Amino acid sequence: MFDLFSVFGEVLLPVIVVVAVGFTFRRFQPIDTRSVNRINLYVLAPCLIFSTLIHTEIPGGEAIALILQMALVLVLTSLFAWLISMPFKLEGPKRSGFILTSTFMNSGNFGLSVAKFAFGTVGFQYAILSFLTQALLGQVMAIYLASAGRMNRMAALGQVLRMPMIYAALAGVLLRFLGFRITEESNVMLQGIQHSLQLLGDASVPLLLLILGMQLAIREKVSANGPMVAANVLRLLVSVPLAYGIGSMLGLTGLALTVGTIQAAMPTAVNMIVLAVEYDAWPEFVSSGVVITTLFSMVTLTLLIAMMR
Repeated sequence: MFDLFSVFGEVLLPVIVVVAVGFTFRRFQPIDTRSVNRINLYVLAPCLIFSTLIHTEIPGGEAIALILQMALVLVLTSLFAWLISMPFKLEGPKRSGFILTSTFMNSGNFGLSVAKFAFGTVGFQYAILSFLTQALLGQVMAIYLASAGRMNRMAALGQVLRMPMIYAALAGVLLRFLGFRITEESNVMLQGIQHSLQLLGDASVPLLLLILGMQLAIREKVSANGPMVAANVLRLLVSVPLAYGIGSMLGLTGLALTVGTIQAAMPTAVNMIVLAVEYDAWPEFVSSGVVITTLFSMVTLTLLIAMMR
């Protein structure tokens, strides 16, 4: 029991406090959350990804296994959600909304913070890889599912190609491959640029949590029914043995397997609300799913981290 309180206090409580600040601020102060989110998407997150990749000590084989783990979790969870939608007789936009809620996890706003507090710098570096995979592959899958055939596949791909994170990741990987490193012996100008990028990247995680709180504050009314229970079970519970099993088969062990599994068990991503509203993919259900999975994840993540740490 002490371990549970310790995990909650050390890992989840700091996250909850920052989210609550964002929630309270949005309740009393109108603000355009989309503009705030764009600052993170186009400036801070790319800096975070680049500065992390260029300094990471994760071996290449382990990094590839983590990326494959997250990709397979996304694909298989979406397949399970599609199959489970049949007994509920969900079709069209309702099926799309159910799959969005069940499949796509909040590995950015929530996952990066949890990994940093629970597992330190190395755990955070592992989490960046999972977040990057979910952000890129998840964006393609989510847009296609949300549009339910109303958007051309090439248009969905175009959305991803406009994301600066992909170019930050490619630049970081290329420089690592070429053996480029910035150390204390490097040119002082290079060190200054690196410190600037790190400073911007460090601002990404707290801003992500504030954005999460602000977006939860403008949610629609929460509702719960059979599909909602099923979506929560898929997102918070089924994802755990699925990710652990996939990671083990790919050869992941230790901290890499732990972080990859916990990242897969995060609550529903908040940006699914934006896609659901944009394409009319049962937005009230998706909005409720984000809130409910976020609340229940306080319990499931505390238990999961206590067992795996």
